[in-house]
Amino acid sequence: MTLLAALVLPLALPIAGVEPATPVVIDGIAAVVNKSVVLRSEVDAVLDQMMQAEPVPAGGDVNLARATRRAEILETLIAEKLLEDEVRKLRVDVTDAEVDRVVKGTMQEHGLDEAKLSMALQRQGLTLDEYKDGLKKQLTKMKIIQLKVKSRVQVTDQDVKSNYAQRKALDAGEFRVRARHILFLVPPGEGGRPQEQRAQEALQRITAGERLGERFAELAKELSEDPGSKERGGDLGEFGRGEMVPEFERAAYAAEPGTVVGPVRTAFGWHLILVEERVPLKSKPEEQALDDIRKRLFENEMEAQFRQYLEELKRDAFIERR
Repeated sequence: MTLLAALVLPLALPIAGVEPATPVVIDGIAAVVNKSVVLRSEVDAVLDQMMQAEPVPAGGDVNLARATRRAEILETLIAEKLLEDEVRKLRVDVTDAEVDRVVKGTMQEHGLDEAKLSMALQRQGLTLDEYKDGLKKQLTKMKIIQLKVKSRVQVTDQDVKSNYAQRKALDAGEFRVRARHILFLVPPGEGGRPQEQRAQEALQRITAGERLGERFAELAKELSEDPGSKERGGDLGEFGRGEMVPEFERAAYAAEPGTVVGPVRTAFGWHLILVEERVPLKSKPEEQALDDIRKRLFENEMEAQFRQYLEELKRDAFIERR
């Protein structure tokens, strides 16, 4: 018997009268990517954040949603590992100073201080450090795109003109929405039943009687937990498609002017929404519209080529999903 066998063998023998200990799984491997691994705990952490930030609509299949999202998250994390390999090969570097500049720019653009930014992130299940880490990955992605993907992108004048003609036809009759809202915040991890009840009670107060718009604004100042619009009576100004979270946008665009809809559940909490006006879209000058379309087509093609680049990395890598 070798020395190694002699040292190991006694540990494998049961001791009379003592039950063998049950193995405890501390973590597991979700995927092997070249020389790196994606841990199950990494997938679960992102999944929990996503389920909190984007709750499954009432009546939806939560288990199906979790399984679908888990698969998507795993593929994203596999891609991140492949990009990390490329970062090392290409010697791409994103400094903390670059990340901080983006954070400060975002805060200035939205009129936030660090406390308000942290509060907004908390509603999405993120810490400031996690947000910065995500930004760093995005900036790294942008640098790799500049190095490896940008040269593949082609957008012709004919592409732009064809898209302009299509958009002109689609935009006929399109509009923006002018609205107010009252928000009842739901803290991360809570179900939101008390907040929904408060929203229902507020709705009854608003719809009982006349001067609906005035009562809504008064109650927004009294009850709303959105610091950005509370003092303005819940006034959100105008917004277009893609500018609000999907649940909020769907409810606002479906409502007739002069009506209150809700309570509407989003990642932030429960909303009551007063749609005040539908504002017809103003046509941009043709030159500006063509320039905007060219930029959008370029960004879309860049994203498509980036996905193709990732598929090429996956094809050439060793990947084992478990």
